[in-house]
Amino acid sequence: MSRALVLYHSLFGNTKTVAMSLAKGLQESAIEVDCYSIDDVDVTEIPNYDLVAIGSPTHMIKPSKEMKEFLDELKAIELKGVFGFSFDTRNESRMNSKSFLILENSAARSIEGTMKRMKMKIIRPRVSAIVQGREGPLNAHAEEAFIQIGREIGTALAN
Repeated sequence: MSRALVLYHSLFGNTKTVAMSLAKGLQESAIEVDCYSIDDVDVTEIPNYDLVAIGSPTHMIKPSKEMKEFLDELKAIELKGVFGFSFDTRNESRMNSKSFLILENSAARSIEGTMKRMKMKIIRPRVSAIVQGREGPLNAHAEEAFIQIGREIGTALAN
């Protein structure tokens, strides 16, 4: 059985909600999943997973300060060949409308770039969940969308 680790940093609970939705979809695909805040994970255990998914809120088109520090720590871990997936939460604006969600700067783009530099295999392109206002809530259907993304990644991981 494949094992997945979903890691997140969350300020207002939105990124945690997305992470838990992703984990639920993975579990529905018969993947063994652990889901942790970056504050609660033992980084030495991360190489024991087949997939590592990492999510952060977007701050000033980058991951949160806490996530940047975690990614710097993660660079010391050998993850070459491990599957990776990145996601984020952010406000919708003219510059990050739905048609641009995969193309422009975001926390997920930065996380995915770190994964690529670590020689991880990106199993699916990064995805953003849009938050209304500074604190949320998430846009309608974000949770269902990430459950479905988890199912899709789980299916790809199982093959």
